[in-house]
Amino acid sequence: MSKQTTKYKHRNCIIEQTPSPSFPNMVTITKTPKVRSYFLERRYITLEKCHTAIETFESERLISSKEKYVVSQLQDVVILDSSNL
Repeated sequence: MSKQTTKYKHRNCIIEQTPSPSFPNMVTITKTPKVRSYFLERRYITLEKCHTAIETFESERLISSKEKYVVSQLQDVVILDSSNL
């Protein structure tokens, strides 16, 4: 009799259920793309908390990638003091 694990996929991350006596809903991220390697083998109490962590990471990555673009566009319009950025 083989133990069946439930797998989920969210933003190309493979998430598997890894319940324990203390945390029956615990999940572990078992495979990630290189850009999200931070999450590899990380465990979360629930699937929802895992999704929230991945989405937060992606949101912050998107915001930081647009920072240079926004600053360059603002420099065309107003004078920016680079010490405040």
